[in-house]
Parts: sequence; structure tokens; C-alpha cells
Amino acid sequence: MKIVENIEKDLFAAMKDKKSDIVRTLRMAMASIKYAEKDKRKPLDELEVVNVLQKEIKVRQESIEEAQKGNRQDIIDENEHDISILEKYLPAPLSETELEELVKKIIVETGAESIKDMGKVMPAAVQQVQGRAANSAISQAVRKFLAG
Repeated sequence: MKIVENIEKDLFAAMKDKKSDIVRTLRMAMASIKYAEKDKRKPLDELEVVNVLQKEIKVRQESIEEAQKGNRQDIIDENEHDISILEKYLPAPLSETELEELVKKIIVETGAESIKDMGKVMPAAVQQVQGRAANSAISQAVRKFLAG
């Protein structure tokens, strides 16, 4: 079943069970997905939906950092709860070792030799990872092997 279908199914179940925290989080996620679809003028594929959810999680992580500066435990708890709900819809993340092995393989396939070849490696890596690691983690792994 597609991610969007899962979110919609869970949203209706949460509405029925009167779980307002889950309803709020899933509605926000669906609104972000619909906005992205409207922006692209076409339905999103699974990878694009994963990217939208990862952005939502990143926004909440940034909110947690700001709330920690202001010592606002209520905001921290709310955002952590939202993140735990959203993470259920993401594919299982790659371990650091798995990501590094994949990056090594792509570097060999593309013939990349230096950091200047990062533009060859990144698109292939992002496509093969398929949302199972953040782009920043992919970039960090590529830099590690191309700079060394």
C-alpha cells in the first residue's frame, strides 16, 4: 500500500478514535503532500512523498532545538511525538555502514575520483537510497570517500 493511502487510512482511524494529536499531525502531513502536488502539478511518487515527510520531520527537529533554548518542554514533547508519528510512514533507514557501502559502489560505477566529481555521484546515490537516508548523510558519505 502506498504511503499516502496509509496516512489517509490512519487519519480516518484516528478521527474515529478521537485521537486529536494524531489527527493534527497526519492532517498537517497530508496538507504538505497536497501542497507539493499542487506545486508540481502532478501526483507525487513514493520518493517525493518520503522527501515531504522528511522535510516535515526536519522542521520539527529544528523546532525542538529552538524550544530547548527557550526551555519549553511542552513544545519539545509535542514535536517529538509528531516525529514519532511521521517516522512510521518512512522506509526503514539505512545504517551508516550500508550507506557507505552503497556510496563506495556508486563511486566505482561512476568513475568519480575527486570531490569535483560529487555532481556525478550524488544523483545516483539519492536515487538508489530512495529516501532511506537524509541527503545530508549521503553528501557526507560521498565527501568522506572522495576527499580521502
